[in-house]
Amino acid sequence: MTTEQESPSRSHDLPGHPAFDSCGCSSESGSRGPRIVLLTPYNGGNLGDAVIQDSVIANLRLRLPDAQFSGVSLNSDNFIARHGVEGFALLETDSPFYRMAHGRVEDWREDSGEPNDKGRLRSLVTSVPLIGNILKLIYGGVKRLRREIHHSIGAYRFLRTKDLLMVSGGGQLDEEWGGPWHHPYALFKWAVLARLVGIPYVVASVGACKAKSRTSRFFLSWALGMADYRSYRDKNSRDIAASLRASAAEDKIVPDLAFSLPSSELPPSAGIRSIAQGRPVVAIGPIAYVKPGNWPSENRALYDRYVQQMASVIATLLDRDYFILIVWSSLGDDESVIPEILGQLSPASKEKLVRQLHIPAITAWKDLVALLQDVDFLIASRLHSTILGLITQKPTIAISFDPKVDWLMQDFGQTDSLLQIRDFRSEEVLQALDRLIVHRSSVVDHIIACRQQVLATSAVQYDTLAELAAASHGQRG
Repeated sequence: MTTEQESPSRSHDLPGHPAFDSCGCSSESGSRGPRIVLLTPYNGGNLGDAVIQDSVIANLRLRLPDAQFSGVSLNSDNFIARHGVEGFALLETDSPFYRMAHGRVEDWREDSGEPNDKGRLRSLVTSVPLIGNILKLIYGGVKRLRREIHHSIGAYRFLRTKDLLMVSGGGQLDEEWGGPWHHPYALFKWAVLARLVGIPYVVASVGACKAKSRTSRFFLSWALGMADYRSYRDKNSRDIAASLRASAAEDKIVPDLAFSLPSSELPPSAGIRSIAQGRPVVAIGPIAYVKPGNWPSENRALYDRYVQQMASVIATLLDRDYFILIVWSSLGDDESVIPEILGQLSPASKEKLVRQLHIPAITAWKDLVALLQDVDFLIASRLHSTILGLITQKPTIAISFDPKVDWLMQDFGQTDSLLQIRDFRSEEVLQALDRLIVHRSSVVDHIIACRQQVLATSAVQYDTLAELAAASHGQRG
């Protein structure tokens, strides 16, 4: 999950959106349809997380036209601007790779809201085993404990007016971006709060990544155990979840929510072929994997090797008279890799860039999809760059940085185009491209067939989630 911070705009300055207090809680609360909260470690920078939220919203609105959507995320302002009507900060604290962009709790007034909220929440919390001790362990100092309590009170008030809390896809069973006291704890905390306010809490099509510490495993196990519904985006993620909570072995597998994006939401092509001048178009999506300053774990030697190999791929494609489109699905991080790759090119290759390379403006997932509509092949590393390539039916070469990319390519029967970022060579990328050229038609047919199966499975899940939200809304009024 990418957590690179965007510069937020103030939510109360956004026309057409309700005013928010400093805790990120709306001062208005509509009641027309089910009120659904999407929980995601997303701040606007990761376009994969963005397309997941839009896919969920579009599909649930097909079933619940009057549904209202709120976000519990790393950037409330971004969620309001792009996806919903309300937002709330995931946690009170942050870290370099898990930053909150809005809704800092030190500004939240203890006397805001109903006078009984604090006492009611305190009495409820004491009925849940270990919560009080856990809070003391998290924040050894009184000041930080007080801020955590204030955030919990605000979150309780926020959820009390909602009908469903949904952990909405992505690689959320993960400790890498911030450690166990960030997202694993956040999932546990919000699961407890959902129980306390009495609304369904569901975990839908999530992926499991790194969860090795005892603390993370404790939090994630309890977060899964409190869910009213659970599913995972692949079998391997379910196996990891089952190692945390044995009953998860019987849970459903429903592929990544981005795949459920309705065709009506796909933008038209960006018209890249008009500037390619008849050349075949290859899109390349670099990744800032282990780049110092951009990744929690750093490896300068591995990153430099990746840059060199990708430069070699581009140089050969230029020699073969391909038109190259550089794309990305993580704003800020992956863009920083582009000049380093191009800087490795020889003077002769650089001369060809003017006619054979295009670096577009990408600020939203629809920009990326519009570009991919026009390409012949995609070379990608990010999971959701690869997924969006498959959604647009493009033969894709994945240079995998993580097992989740391997699992995706395996599920779609594309392992012949799967390479590993730690040891791939540029010649292997070009050989994989040559294979795709020969077998392009059958590869595309297979991708289309797999996507249709995914859509059918996703539809059943959305029916279940819509029923839960509607039933809860009916009970709560």
